[in-house]
Amino acid sequence: MAVTQGTMNKAFVSAIDFLDQRDIDPNIYDQSRDRAFTDIMKIVNRYKPATMFNYHNFVNNDVREIGTISAVSNTGMAQVTFTINTAATYPRLGDIIKSSNVNCAGKQALVISAPTFGSGTATLTVRSVAGNASPWYATVGDTISFASDAYAEKSDAPPNRRYALTKYFNLIQIFREVDEITDVQKVAKIEVQVNGDYHILPYQFIQKKIKLEGDISVAMLCGEQSITQFGDQNPFLADATSGLPIQTTGGLDWYAVNYGINDQAPVLGIFSLTTIDQMIDNWIANKAPTDQMGFMGSRAYRLISTYLKNLGSSGVTSVRMNIDGRTMDFEVEHLSYGGYELDFVHVPIFDNPQLFSATLSPEINGSIYWVPKGNVDTVDNGQQPYLQIRHTPSPFGGGVNGSNNGIMAEWRTGALAETPTSSLAQLHTDWYTAQGLEGLAPKHFQKFRVI
Repeated sequence: MAVTQGTMNKAFVSAIDFLDQRDIDPNIYDQSRDRAFTDIMKIVNRYKPATMFNYHNFVNNDVREIGTISAVSNTGMAQVTFTINTAATYPRLGDIIKSSNVNCAGKQALVISAPTFGSGTATLTVRSVAGNASPWYATVGDTISFASDAYAEKSDAPPNRRYALTKYFNLIQIFREVDEITDVQKVAKIEVQVNGDYHILPYQFIQKKIKLEGDISVAMLCGEQSITQFGDQNPFLADATSGLPIQTTGGLDWYAVNYGINDQAPVLGIFSLTTIDQMIDNWIANKAPTDQMGFMGSRAYRLISTYLKNLGSSGVTSVRMNIDGRTMDFEVEHLSYGGYELDFVHVPIFDNPQLFSATLSPEINGSIYWVPKGNVDTVDNGQQPYLQIRHTPSPFGGGVNGSNNGIMAEWRTGALAETPTSSLAQLHTDWYTAQGLEGLAPKHFQKFRVI
């Protein structure tokens, strides 16, 4: 008898012997679903080469400023003198001002003499433009805005006013992944297959690719810019072997928290029209565009979607996301309200329980990240995307043993490479890319926690 219970006689095999074999489905099923969590790469999908491993951009400052009254010499008269707090020598002779004082509603005053500047202050003498019949009032805490200017016939030029620039910079981060397989592992067949191939190599390559793309997505979303840069002589972050510096890029969360708007609902877990008004007021205060897209995970999206669906308003629609004419397969609730067009976008990477769960990162998991749609204008009428990925060219991946698409490089070494590079009986594969997120005009970005 060729077969006994639980034992196979390898010297003789008949068709009956296969009854003793395991029933194995050769397909590998995607239970981990990690490939669903590389969404930031899909959303941004705009690349711009960088020539250095740090990159800089400049934004213009506001052409106006406001001041707060800190001291008052006299009030309730047609001519008054008071001091405001100001970070720059902005006020000048000939300015027309308005005040938040309730007694100055609808009134204006003219700065009639050159301001006296102190350390962060300016003392102004102003006259009501309506004369004695319309006295001007000043109280500590009033807000003063510089609305316009007026000059006499045959007047001299006003003092020159210089406008500064604000510079932002971020860093390129190097991402790497590796795979090694020996001569035996490369030829040995396994019981599962990928694209008809019953070897371990294709499966490992797919997993490594998903992991690398996920690493980049996480960095672009919530990476923090490192204090260390590649040019540092005494780096705080350094390679344990070489001692050379390691630098990291700042992601969308870093931009919003440090340079944009970082706010939250008065009561977490309750979303209402007041919450939307709060977000819009934040944009108005920062002069942000009115067409916005907000990225969030399921917890925040469910809270907002429930509220929007209960509005019963024609201003709420379900649409497919569109960025620069590219239609993307993301679930979107669209709201038209208060002159603003708002896309609420569910992005699955926020739902990854190993990255951004309500326990691990509640402030990320429960927040909406708002970014203006489309492009930001330059002062000379050009345009650039609000978000783009900067990358430096890889020096690797050329020749027979590698490939390079200008962003990602792959190369293979060892005795099993297309052109053997050593006598070591293995195939060693490296992936390398150097990328960083660039956010332009980040003052317009908003992180708003709702749950």
